[in-house]
Amino acid sequence: MKNDNIQTLAPRPIEPAAAYDNAHQISRDLLQHIELQLDRMLKPDNKALRWTHVRALNLINAQLSEVAALVDETNNARN
Repeated sequence: MKNDNIQTLAPRPIEPAAAYDNAHQISRDLLQHIELQLDRMLKPDNKALRWTHVRALNLINAQLSEVAALVDETNNARN
């Protein structure tokens, strides 16, 4: 059976603003979480401090450096 009266809706263009806004808020939430966790880390005078803590913090700094470079690149910023 053929139906010549079928109507289709034209697809609406997808705008990136809502997705961008959501992703931006997630980034800010992650940054806030990172700041809170950094404040909770061991202090240099803590007797429990070990080289594994130094290694972990250096790995964190390396990854944060990559993120900072990506943000700079996204914003067309150069140091």
